[in-house]
Amino acid sequence: MKKIILSLFVLLILTIGLQAQSLWLYQGENSIASGSEVTVLNTPDHDPVELSLVVSNNSGNGMDVKVKRTDLSLVTGTNANFCWGTSCYPPFVYDSPESVRIDPGASNSSFRGDYTHGGNTGTSRILYSFYDINNPADSSWVIVNYTIAVIADHSFEITYNDGSAALVNNQEINALYEPAHDPAEISALVKNINTIPVSIKVRKYDLNLLANTSSNICWGPSCYPPFVFDTPEAVLLASGATDNSFRGDYVHGGVQGSSRVRFTVYNVDNPNDTLSFVVNFTVGYVGIGDVVINTPEISNAYPNPASGNVNFDYNLPASAKNAEIKVTNLLGTVIEEIALEKTEGKASLNVSSLKNGIYFYSLMINNSATTTRKFVVKR
Repeated sequence: MKKIILSLFVLLILTIGLQAQSLWLYQGENSIASGSEVTVLNTPDHDPVELSLVVSNNSGNGMDVKVKRTDLSLVTGTNANFCWGTSCYPPFVYDSPESVRIDPGASNSSFRGDYTHGGNTGTSRILYSFYDINNPADSSWVIVNYTIAVIADHSFEITYNDGSAALVNNQEINALYEPAHDPAEISALVKNINTIPVSIKVRKYDLNLLANTSSNICWGPSCYPPFVFDTPEAVLLASGATDNSFRGDYVHGGVQGSSRVRFTVYNVDNPNDTLSFVVNFTVGYVGIGDVVINTPEISNAYPNPASGNVNFDYNLPASAKNAEIKVTNLLGTVIEEIALEKTEGKASLNVSSLKNGIYFYSLMINNSATTTRKFVVKR
């Protein structure tokens, strides 16, 4: 008898639990679990800020649904209100006077949570709860963080090893290692200097690797193999916070000489928000200044795919004459010829007028192609 009673009690609890999840919330096509927090980010010139949600009835019964708003914390000079059904309510209305009928399996997209900030920056937290008036325990709720901030164009400050000096974009780091030091590593601190949290990934470009050597990235909780050029995982960094997980590894197996690797830190939500640096990994006992370029070199194109400008790093022997980068399409038609006046540097090509597709670029010395690679234009 005790087992039967216990089983009935467990069944009752499970039934209540299932009923408490009848209402499902969606932001666009993304499901939002009850009790979750979402962030709505905008700039001071966007006022009011709106959040739209879809409310779905996942039960087998029709439901009469109301909305309750709770202001957990409001920035001074701001207020919130919401729309539900056919009406939008003023800030002093916290519980919708009318309910909306949602049939079994149906959805309603009339909810909108408005936040009026008047240009005041900061984050306000508001809880919205959706409940069945015939069974108020059957509800779902979400906390919305409305963040108003002046967003900077650039988010990153990177310091190398001891953090004594910040790197400038495209700065080159010369790192000399003895052959017994394998792998060779460089570490960097990445700081978010923006006013908002930033989701960060890292790309690497093997500009020039000696034979039988490789490079790889460590970022966040993981270290990736050499064939991973773009970190699958992002690190979410709060405003003003610093992450110390970055490490660039160079596995050389005792091979002496120099290899060049570019590392680019970028904002997942704004691909133009980047900071890059190049590491010259030199293995041996000679000074870095003694490294001599005997063969012409050109890097992989970056960014690739490209939508605005595509860049190429190059190194030429002092004896190189009539050097240029020739860009052609799939049909072999010459798109551009970029003359190289220096023995090393970066060449850029504006591809904003080019059609989406595959293009080829060749490093030409005395009208002969020494290296040919491809890049993609995609918008």
